[in-house]
Amino acid sequence: MDKLCLRSYIKTRFLLGLTATQIHDELTTAYGQCVVAYRTVAHWIHRFSSGRESLDDDPRSGRRLSVITQQNIEAVKDLVNDDPHISIDILLTLPHKLTSAQRQRRVDICIENLQKIESGAWKLCDIVTGDESWFYHRKIKSKQESKAWVAQGTSPPTELRRQQFEEKTMFIIFFMTNGPLLIHHLTPGTSINAKYYRDECLKSLVENLYRKRPLSTANYVKLHHDNARPHMNDIVFNYLKEEKIKVMAHPPYLPDLAPSDFWLFSCLKRSLGTYPDATNGIISRW
Repeated sequence: MDKLCLRSYIKTRFLLGLTATQIHDELTTAYGQCVVAYRTVAHWIHRFSSGRESLDDDPRSGRRLSVITQQNIEAVKDLVNDDPHISIDILLTLPHKLTSAQRQRRVDICIENLQKIESGAWKLCDIVTGDESWFYHRKIKSKQESKAWVAQGTSPPTELRRQQFEEKTMFIIFFMTNGPLLIHHLTPGTSINAKYYRDECLKSLVENLYRKRPLSTANYVKLHHDNARPHMNDIVFNYLKEEKIKVMAHPPYLPDLAPSDFWLFSCLKRSLGTYPDATNGIISRW
């Protein structure tokens, strides 16, 4: 089957509300098991849900252009100084070039959410925000925090730098305007996938919600999390649908919309540095 026809079918069925599993089952029933992998169907659904319109492959212009400037060198040095074990893949990452449809999608979602808040259809106290971040066990001042005035001819103060494989823990935090609902830490060696996110995070979150708001959980609460792959899986979609939890739309590649990114995590990391062994204390408590 031609790949453009295949993608057109996936897009049409996605717009009609079918899940990746349902679309994949339809295709394999009609054309056999080898027509397309489930991963491919899920991949294109994710792209269409992020605002993509084109069915064609992305243009490939050959080898990525390399530009060496002093500004680039200093930027890479700053990243390595802040995190010595940062990977080359992350250093090579370029900002996503959004399509006009994706940019418009950003505007539409923000305007829609703002109008719902201003009209009273939504209340800020009904929004649950969830996100994850790494927390280092040893506090090191950032480059900005380490800046200091020094007299001419004198050496600047010594700056501590993180060591490779420095101990750290990932925390997954769900919170509302009146405080945290769930603080979950990831066991070392464990990775987050859709099943883990549902079983270890969302189920505990829903239990806490029912304890805290037994009469209004399903009718009013809105969950806001980003478009990370575990969040967009059918396992998560189906569970939230069963619990009648509404999910707020999140524009593609826009971390600044979530308060966890522009406020909570940076505030927490600064505060934890003022208490000895703060991270280990949180782990033992939660």
